[in-house]
Amino acid sequence: MKKIFLLFVVVVMTLNVASAQIRIVEKFDDGASKFEWSEFADKTMSTLIKGGCLEMSVLSKDIVSIWCDTYLPIDPDQDFKITAKLLLPKIEEGEKFGVLIDRDEEFNKLAFLFEPGRFIATYQSNNQILYDKGDKVRIKLEKGKDQILDLQIERRGGTYIVSYNNMEVYRWRKALNTPYFAFF
Repeated sequence: MKKIFLLFVVVVMTLNVASAQIRIVEKFDDGASKFEWSEFADKTMSTLIKGGCLEMSVLSKDIVSIWCDTYLPIDPDQDFKITAKLLLPKIEEGEKFGVLIDRDEEFNKLAFLFEPGRFIATYQSNNQILYDKGDKVRIKLEKGKDQILDLQIERRGGTYIVSYNNMEVYRWRKALNTPYFAFF
């Protein structure tokens, strides 16, 4: 029996652009997507829209990480808020999940990652997470099964504000280059 290493379901994703007061809700209804997510499936992994959710599954021990990306309809010069409800079938020691956001000229992305007891703000470069760079913060995320995590990433006045379950965990002042966004 194949073991599902990580199943990452996004129930509802909301994007707020503060200055224009635009609210776009991605519900993944009928397999459709407003944001044109990069769906993919083979024998080792899958990132598919099904059942009103974006479902990410690792089906092979050889796969270390997967992500599903898109470009959000935001202006990088304006403030915005991204809210997602994540259903995590299993949170274990050593397993990380989160989002990748922004992409610079050299294709590096910001990574905001969670694992039991810790939040990590770092970079992804050449499809590798740079764990030796960035910042690590202790948080009260416990390992367990069937957990729901309300994730919020806000950009206000040039600062990223990352929160989960209504608790702010990190602020990072950094320029935004592109509206790239991915679930990791």
